[in-house]
Amino acid sequence: MADLLITGGLVVTCEKDVLSGQIIPDGAVAVRGTKILEVGGTAELVAKYNKLPRSIDASGCIVMPGFIITHTHMPYVLGHNMPVDFSQLQSFWDMLQKMGWEWLEDITTGEGIYAASRYAAVKMLKSGTTTVCEMVEGPNALPGALSHSTRAIEEVGLRAQVGFEVTERIPGVSILEKMDPARAEKGFLENLELLERYPAKGEGRIQGRLGVHTAYTNSPETLKAARKFADQQGCGIQIHVAEIPRAFLVEKYGKSAPQVLEETGLLGTDVLAVHCIDVDDEDLDILERNGVKVAHTPMTNSLGGNGVARVPEMLERGINVSLGHDCFFTLDTSEYIRYAYLLHKAHNANPMLLPPFQALDLVLGNAARALGLEERIGSLSPGKRADILIIRPDSPTPIAPASAISYFTMTFLGREVETVLVDGQVVVEKGRMRTVDEEEVLQNCQEEAKKLWRKNGIDV
Repeated sequence: MADLLITGGLVVTCEKDVLSGQIIPDGAVAVRGTKILEVGGTAELVAKYNKLPRSIDASGCIVMPGFIITHTHMPYVLGHNMPVDFSQLQSFWDMLQKMGWEWLEDITTGEGIYAASRYAAVKMLKSGTTTVCEMVEGPNALPGALSHSTRAIEEVGLRAQVGFEVTERIPGVSILEKMDPARAEKGFLENLELLERYPAKGEGRIQGRLGVHTAYTNSPETLKAARKFADQQGCGIQIHVAEIPRAFLVEKYGKSAPQVLEETGLLGTDVLAVHCIDVDDEDLDILERNGVKVAHTPMTNSLGGNGVARVPEMLERGINVSLGHDCFFTLDTSEYIRYAYLLHKAHNANPMLLPPFQALDLVLGNAARALGLEERIGSLSPGKRADILIIRPDSPTPIAPASAISYFTMTFLGREVETVLVDGQVVVEKGRMRTVDEEEVLQNCQEEAKKLWRKNGIDV
């Protein structure tokens, strides 16, 4: 017996992927507990499950799986719109040291992590993101940074894999001058404590995934320790790769980041490599032969002037690519789908690259596989978790089976998401959160932002 029946919608299953997935006009989805029980036509499922405690009429709506974003830094929303002296940011290296570390991460507190993560989780859920892979960065918030992050995620109702960055970087000290392996050990301990509460293979909404900052900010010994840690805990690894210019790594190690990571044994099919911008053919060979998954973050890469990742070539090679966004800009997944869809066409002067179905796969099936969750999420299929969106399109043209996929690259905006389910529970209804008080979440986040801004000399 089902607990909930969603009826009358255009059901876009995306099973096994967007292109081959069935699209059912006047479709229905039956939910029991945390899982999808059945997907089919409305008449068939209404006849089968005619006495239910609850049903949702999705007439005129699209019913589809929730979006999955594979790289976030939710505390970063505290820096949104901060009126700093941007003339200091003349290169990505400046942005990393100033904006990323000095103005944000090094002055982030546990209370700030909690407030910002609640806000970010709310905004993402309301625009259709039901799962994220979150890397928390804030060396002076240790120990306990991840307890603040997971408390926020639990309250709001998001699904997440979470880890704290392992780094030898010393706050306030240039990494060109000195690093400290003891700092990395604090990061390992923080991840270990999280994994004891949220096992990597656990059945709950939150799972642990080891965070590692970069090959550049860790010694080979720490990178080897990260691989050992991940193997012992059975958790995956998330790590920034080839975001900074290749020359920095070559000057330090005589090798690129993928080369260093392969030689230290860190790479594997459980690794989610974020960015992967400045890579050559040999680097792509390394990612491909190690089965590494890539999280593409086109907006933050553009902000830093870092260049454009070779995503079409990665996909051609069979490398799994998904979408991340760092929480730098809007938290609306529709903007990232559209930007990725357009960016590679323009950059390569080829309009045939990244067709709509492939762009949408970046936040569905590809993203589920990147997190090792393809058996749980990423499509509407019996037995998978009931992470479901009901979208009421604001479109100038009919949304039918033939046009539904193009809608997500041409027209869709996150505000058109009407209802969101995670694990079978309605967390957004008629565009409003059901789990937390949105006004209180916003006010709390703004207060923590003010505290952080004041530390940067900004009186608000």
